[in-house]
Amino acid sequence: MTIGGSQDSDRQGTIRLIRGCPCFKVFGDEKLCVNDDSVLEVDVVDVDTSLFGFARSKEDMDKERSEDDNICYASVFIDDITNRIYCISQGWVLRIHGRDVPASDIEDALQFMSTKDLTASMEICSDCIYKFILTLSDTYADTMTKQEKADEIRKYVDKFSLMIAVKHSDMDDMMQSIGSEDDIEEGVDSFAFLRSYLVQLLEQQSYWSKIHYELNNEKADDWLIKLAQMRELLARLEFQFYSQTLQLRDIADFNLLIKMLQFILKTSDEILVLNESIHTEIRSMRFTSLVKDDERFKHLASYGEKSRTVEHNFSNILQILSRL
Repeated sequence: MTIGGSQDSDRQGTIRLIRGCPCFKVFGDEKLCVNDDSVLEVDVVDVDTSLFGFARSKEDMDKERSEDDNICYASVFIDDITNRIYCISQGWVLRIHGRDVPASDIEDALQFMSTKDLTASMEICSDCIYKFILTLSDTYADTMTKQEKADEIRKYVDKFSLMIAVKHSDMDDMMQSIGSEDDIEEGVDSFAFLRSYLVQLLEQQSYWSKIHYELNNEKADDWLIKLAQMRELLARLEFQFYSQTLQLRDIADFNLLIKMLQFILKTSDEILVLNESIHTEIRSMRFTSLVKDDERFKHLASYGEKSRTVEHNFSNILQILSRL
């Protein structure tokens, strides 16, 4: 049976279907529903949410409830009118710790938990969404201690950084792919997984440092020298980001953990600012004209797609760390 699934962002009238549910739990070989803090053993039926593609409102979805009270589709829908999340198979309002789960909370969780844009289908983890909501939602701000929140954020950042590296290595024509998101398992050796990516980041720094040196000797235009310098710095900052996230697993002290997360926040912010400047420059007419005659900048010409992904992913990192 499928536990997680793909989430389609296409809105259907006033509702949005999501494959995955924060109240679905796996305990050993049992499948449980813990909605409203009750514990109900369920039979999971793997239903593709596209089967409900005709539905346009909550009233339409109410007609799709299962006749059996122990059937679970592990899928929910958001109703824009009520700002609530509903179980597709049973029609229940999702409740955690005696409170309705706001639709905005699961939207935030979905955005952070994937490296992909919300316009694409994504695999989501029900348990991860549940923990995310408890950790960061204002609705549940009083349900976890500061240490528990910091620990959960550390886990998110640790895993999410690996997902970012996989995505970026696939999109960068100066890199070779380091693997897939399926390779990232709980307890994976982060350094071993990232080793080839870190080496490639160092190679990028070296490449752009060399170009920067050459442009200075050629007395090239200031904007071009600055562009090469920015690209070198971006590779250095990304290397710094992963070096910082790798240290998270070994930090037990709460105050030191918070300090390191603040450093990661600062690095992520610097990456975003620098990435935006590079993206703006490579879309300019002067760069378009230059790259036709200078092979050294062909890699930057294709950087546009990756720069959009960098913006999306590091914005998510910034979003969660800003809540500390």
